[in-house]
Amino acid sequence: MASDLSANVPNILYGEGDRITLLKRLLKELGQPDQAFKIIHIAGTNGKGSTSTMISALLKLHYDRIGLFTSPHLYTERESIVVNHEMIASTTFYSCLEQVYQAALTMGLQPEEDLSQFETTFLVAMVYFANRVCDYVVIECGLGGALDATNAIGDSEYAIVTKIGLDHLNLLGDNLEAIAHTKAGIIRPQRTVVLAPFQREGVETIIRNKTESQASTFIRVEEDFIMKDESGTYYINDPAYKDFSIQLGLKGTYQQENLATVMAWYLTWLKQNNRTFQITNINKALENLSLPGRFEWIQNDPAIILDAAHNVDAIEEFITSLKEEFGQQKVTLICGFLKDKDVPRIVERLVTLNADFILTQVDHPDRYMPIEQLQALFEAYAVPFQTHVEPREALEQSLKDQQTPLLIVGSFYLIKVVRSDLLGKA
Repeated sequence: MASDLSANVPNILYGEGDRITLLKRLLKELGQPDQAFKIIHIAGTNGKGSTSTMISALLKLHYDRIGLFTSPHLYTERESIVVNHEMIASTTFYSCLEQVYQAALTMGLQPEEDLSQFETTFLVAMVYFANRVCDYVVIECGLGGALDATNAIGDSEYAIVTKIGLDHLNLLGDNLEAIAHTKAGIIRPQRTVVLAPFQREGVETIIRNKTESQASTFIRVEEDFIMKDESGTYYINDPAYKDFSIQLGLKGTYQQENLATVMAWYLTWLKQNNRTFQITNINKALENLSLPGRFEWIQNDPAIILDAAHNVDAIEEFITSLKEEFGQQKVTLICGFLKDKDVPRIVERLVTLNADFILTQVDHPDRYMPIEQLQALFEAYAVPFQTHVEPREALEQSLKDQQTPLLIVGSFYLIKVVRSDLLGKA
């Protein structure tokens, strides 16, 4: 499966001029498709994809058509555009793309030069969701918040902010406060804002102040709102729900806080819409969910797991999840990263694991970290490792007489290569 957009389309134009005003003009030219449905807008550093997926699944319990816009994709932009768990068809994608390009041409733009891949995919999604007459659409920010292409929408019923950390420092700001202000840019007047638990110091104040300035309702999710027992079953830490347990298909210890955010939003939504809490339906919606590349189990015995953890916070969660699953058991770990990430700190955390390391180079022509640089970081800790420049060679080596759990962690550009090979072998 390959990209559906031309390779000549710019990958990113974030911050190059007033992109939001341009995209608002394009949405107007397209007939304001973003106003044809209710929107839930999600920003944050980690957890956006899982949170978006769970919310869309819960909304489907109540409505006929739920749209979901997420990023990044692994193989094709069409993965980002989903209605009722089904990806947009290729022919339909091109039909909507033609509408977007025609609107751009009418405005005097050259669409394959003046719009980025992400901006184009977002506009296609809005057209498609309107054409499908979606009731609700859940939109995940691609980058930041205030200047993200998705913030060209006219309104959103809910703004949900997942855990905020330090990532994309070259674009969003070089400190947590600047990044939090950027994420807060999705908050609309007189709406509802839900803030995920376990935020760093100062984040809550920024989000709360922005919420109050917009006369919106602020909901802070408590850190113990969702608990998990030894069997892996979740429950709401509230006497009113003491008899209910929640089954979640998504794996990884970090899903506990994502589920807390989702359930806090859902209970609020139920109350605001005079709906009833039905745990049987909730479990039907959540128990079989999966997300490619998010602590994704490809096989058991021996285990093969893929996790696109590519910033320090995500790596911390990955390590916690790994230890919960395997304790101190030795594992094999393939890793590769983009050079614009905080790879030194990522490596500092990874070398604490009981692992045989295989280092590789990710599949990105401009942003990959050269294998020599990654080697130097591991050498500083005197940790033994193997190197294979090509991810496929690293995978083949690790699969030979595999005895220990195999984990592939790092950039989405690494995950997409090994995932397609693994599923082809399955």
